[in-house]
Amino acid sequence: MPRRLASGLLLYLDQNYLSGIAKRKPAFRELEPVLRDAVRRGAVKVPESHVHRIESAARPDLGLLELLRELSGGLELGEDRGTAERRCESALREATARYAGHREPAPSDELDIEALSLALPRCDLVTCDAFMAELIRRERLDVWFSCELFTGRQGDVHRLSGRLRGA
Repeated sequence: MPRRLASGLLLYLDQNYLSGIAKRKPAFRELEPVLRDAVRRGAVKVPESHVHRIESAARPDLGLLELLRELSGGLELGEDRGTAERRCESALREATARYAGHREPAPSDELDIEALSLALPRCDLVTCDAFMAELIRRERLDVWFSCELFTGRQGDVHRLSGRLRGA
């Protein structure tokens, strides 16, 4: 069931999306005004996560936290973990162990699991890297939590733009 707020959808923006916007990459450059308009209209809310603060510390020059704060208006995702969040985290850890045998674990995997185990049960729209999206889909967590996934691939960035225009 979607977690629609009275005034809009919850959208979790991962570090990849924030970086793409800050670096003005082509698809993200097109997404930014659509996203800002959706936030302005109240069609979407963009919560901050404690993981954003950790990941952004590596590149303070990009101004990612400032960008996120402009979009979030101070809304926090929260860190409390209930049953849904713990189940999600467990499923993501098991899937990583099961399907990641073909690749070296990335340093960001642990933070991605932490962030996504909070975002998937709470947000309607979730952005993440392609590897995590594959794990989420294999485990059907997107179905279980009724959320839409968007990777940083150009087609997904355009799809999110379209989704926000229609919100």
